[in-house]
Amino acid sequence: MKKHNFSFDLTNISTYTDEVGGLLISESIVKAQTPSVVQIQAGVVGTQAINLLSSSISMADGGCGWDSNANASGTTFTQRNLATKLYQYQETLCPTALRNYWAGQFLNGKMDNSEVPFEAQIADLKVKEIQKFVEDKVWLATTGADGFDGFYTTISTGTTGVAAVTGATTPAIGSMLTCVDEVYSVLSEAVSNDDDIICFMSPSNFKNYLVDLRDANLFHYSPEELRSGDYVVFHPATKVRILSTPGLQGKDTIVMGKSSQMVIGVNLLDDTEKLDMWYSRDNSEVRLMAQFSLASNIAFGESFATNNIDQ
Repeated sequence: MKKHNFSFDLTNISTYTDEVGGLLISESIVKAQTPSVVQIQAGVVGTQAINLLSSSISMADGGCGWDSNANASGTTFTQRNLATKLYQYQETLCPTALRNYWAGQFLNGKMDNSEVPFEAQIADLKVKEIQKFVEDKVWLATTGADGFDGFYTTISTGTTGVAAVTGATTPAIGSMLTCVDEVYSVLSEAVSNDDDIICFMSPSNFKNYLVDLRDANLFHYSPEELRSGDYVVFHPATKVRILSTPGLQGKDTIVMGKSSQMVIGVNLLDDTEKLDMWYSRDNSEVRLMAQFSLASNIAFGESFATNNIDQ
């Protein structure tokens, strides 16, 4: 009598879905342009508060007793909300539709639609497309359409405390250094020397900014940074980082402030926030689906400034 073990050994293979799922949505959101340099608040379901703490102190002459003037100090708790919206992406793929085209040579030869070629390339493309979507929404979302306002709205004169340039210079080649100087000049002195000040502008204005740096013979920026694709430089004689964002594409708006007070709310702790890719036998096709939540807001308006153009 002999006993044979006919169980499958699956330790060295992954499921069809997990090969392109898992952290894909996380990478799409967190590694997009703006999210990579601001604060991410994970675990947000629905609406969640950004809890803020501010303080003011009043000094009086020292001595014995309790001075009512010194007692004017205060500690204040305030809140601003991250009202996330749940977004969904769905797609269907029919592998056999490729048979009469060049991609058909990569099919596995079976006559069913259970597998699709180029899974890794498809997943990589979806990451890039979701990143573009995220970049657009964290800047240009509106309460009416998305349930929250993006940074384009919150970093504007519509938000209490945000400083604005009066009679700002229109961004163009030859004036970009002046444009940034103007925004920096109205930024609150309380934060202007902080290490996390960042200035956002459109890709076209950023290119004009680089031209102005070169023409001014200010070769202080790092060519390595430009080649790496980060496209981040420092404004001359300041700690202000200059960054291009597709979220401001086509706009002359320039905003500046503390990156640590720009907050993007996501869930990401939820197992449902991933890309699923599976074979649907009922429909004889490969299906893709993703869901993720997103919101953006700022902490203190007093930490930001804008040239107030296009807003």
